[in-house]
Amino acid sequence: MGDVGFEIYEPESPPPSIHRVVDHLDGIEPPDWLIRSLIEDRTVGTMFGGWNVGKSALAVDIACRVACGLPFGGQRARAGAVLYVAQEGRGALRRRFRAWELHNNEKVDPSVYQTSIGVRIPDQLIEEELKGAVQWLETTHDSLALVVLDTASATMVGDQKHGADMNAYLGAIHRLFPESAVMLIHHPGHGDKSRGRGASELPAACDWEFQLERVDDFDNVVRLRNTKQRDAAPHRDIHFKLLHQSMGVDAEEEEFGSVVVEYLPAYEKSTAAERKPSPTGEDMLRVLRDLVTDHRERLIASNRNPDSARILVEDWRKTCEKQDIKQATFRGIKARLIESERVIIDGRYVSEPDA
Repeated sequence: MGDVGFEIYEPESPPPSIHRVVDHLDGIEPPDWLIRSLIEDRTVGTMFGGWNVGKSALAVDIACRVACGLPFGGQRARAGAVLYVAQEGRGALRRRFRAWELHNNEKVDPSVYQTSIGVRIPDQLIEEELKGAVQWLETTHDSLALVVLDTASATMVGDQKHGADMNAYLGAIHRLFPESAVMLIHHPGHGDKSRGRGASELPAACDWEFQLERVDDFDNVVRLRNTKQRDAAPHRDIHFKLLHQSMGVDAEEEEFGSVVVEYLPAYEKSTAAERKPSPTGEDMLRVLRDLVTDHRERLIASNRNPDSARILVEDWRKTCEKQDIKQATFRGIKARLIESERVIIDGRYVSEPDA
């Protein structure tokens, strides 16, 4: 028998299920940031922190700033509609938004929405309702820019410690909000507070991650650490202060309000000797300087040497109390000012080193 020849067929392009990487490297688009250098569009991330550290207050602030197109932490935010899914503390959410208005002297944009149904996913009926809501939002506002799930554990079906349950939850999120940035509010680990609670599948799947931790108990200063950015360098730390915003009085004439955040761009956390004074520490130093100035003026008026002006520690404390600085706060910050050599205590008197 003679040799039989076979014609080998080589297609010019690969089948539809694959493609050449090199064919798609021209015209690469830069990241589409919802909040510059922090939250990219169409990504999923977490913000975790302990109890009463300001997670929901900060989430409300981020939601309002995105809806209004206001900067966050000094970075540009692109305006867009926001859906806030609140399972924990739902009754307090309206107070938080109203407190944000009062503190920032800015109206909450009409493009901020809150769910009015209980949300635990994956669940077929709930997902169908949410899909309808998302379609309406995208039609009405062109896009749904940000979805906040507060909290992850309260909005998921199953156990956050089980990888299979967490993967099912994340799958539902990607099905429901493929065109939105999604922020999951989360709690820290029981033992290791530097990571989010539960299965490792969550941090592994997230594109970005923020950790909140209190760094100054006296001034309620909280640090936001960008602990993960999948395709960019982590952002610098952002510091803010938790403040009480009064909103009026109730039926029993008792004041009520909520918590808001105030950003502290100049705050730096370092060693005690290098760290700048906290905002309340700066207030205490200003009180001391005013007392020194007043004493010097009185000495000049009586034809005495103004350089002999001295301030009693007790007078400094009493004047600070008049500025709504409580005794316990005064004592703690005074110790820090002494340790960082911002003030000198000489017997009963206090002064600044360079005074």
